[in-house]
Amino acid sequence: MTQTFTQDDLIRYIYHETTEKETREIDRALICDSELQNQFKELVAMKKQLDVIRMEPSEGCINGILNYARGLQEKH
Repeated sequence: MTQTFTQDDLIRYIYHETTEKETREIDRALICDSELQNQFKELVAMKKQLDVIRMEPSEGCINGILNYARGLQEKH
């Protein structure tokens, strides 16, 4: 029987959230299934991009908000 894995399964695998059995099964499937390999590579690339995203606003964004707020205060 051929096991099919979902995108969610691969994401859990990438984040090391699969059981030992699931990990072995996905390892085997990645060796044989080029479509699964491509999906895996895409998800790994997305994870790398997520890892470098800034999790705070830029200084320019903060200054824009502060300038807007100051403008509102001046009107009152």
